[in-house]
Amino acid sequence: MHRTKEYYDAYYEKDNRFAYKEWIYKCYLKSLLSKAGLSAGSTILDVGCGQGFFSSLLRECGMWVTAVDISETGIRAACKSYGGSDMRFIVGDINTFPVGDAFDCVFVRSFSLYNVEDFSRSHSVTDRLMRYVKPRGALIFAYNTNLKFANCDGPWRYHTLKQARQHFASYSNVRCFFTLKIDTLILRRLAFNPLVSIVNSILSRALGIGGDIVCIVRKDLDCYE
Repeated sequence: MHRTKEYYDAYYEKDNRFAYKEWIYKCYLKSLLSKAGLSAGSTILDVGCGQGFFSSLLRECGMWVTAVDISETGIRAACKSYGGSDMRFIVGDINTFPVGDAFDCVFVRSFSLYNVEDFSRSHSVTDRLMRYVKPRGALIFAYNTNLKFANCDGPWRYHTLKQARQHFASYSNVRCFFTLKIDTLILRRLAFNPLVSIVNSILSRALGIGGDIVCIVRKDLDCYE
């Protein structure tokens, strides 16, 4: 279900609307950036940044961050919480956002435009995002899901790892994983590997533990102009 600008303007009136915990997500992001081969000083476009939580952590990891969101309320909250940093927060719709300088990485987590029934077959959003990635840069797709409740009706669609692989099958050089996030506290970047993904998938389906589908898409050729 595509959520509107008005929906998120109202949603982001509450501080830290998603109640994110820095202690787990900082390690998760640091491990993910390492897995994607991004070093300090890399440029990142954070799409659908909301209130700027992940943008701030990406900056703490040494990235140069430009963050965009359709919600003016979300961007105001981001500027209020993190405006003293050297990040850029921009109100904008990624469907019409101008393609200027490309980035080493485009980061997108639980982006509402992926919250659709035909996710595995619809590529327009990903094609658009890849236009902002430099050659040999990367798109990092992360999507909150719970495999026990995958494909159930509700305001948020819990996609499966299989659906993510189907979605990205037409792109070259893609790696897909399923992480519970807490595994990165112990395994760091090693948490992103097929064996750990299998174990995490079993736990999610059996116990209803939520986690993130993570896909790293490397743009080896400049083929998304």
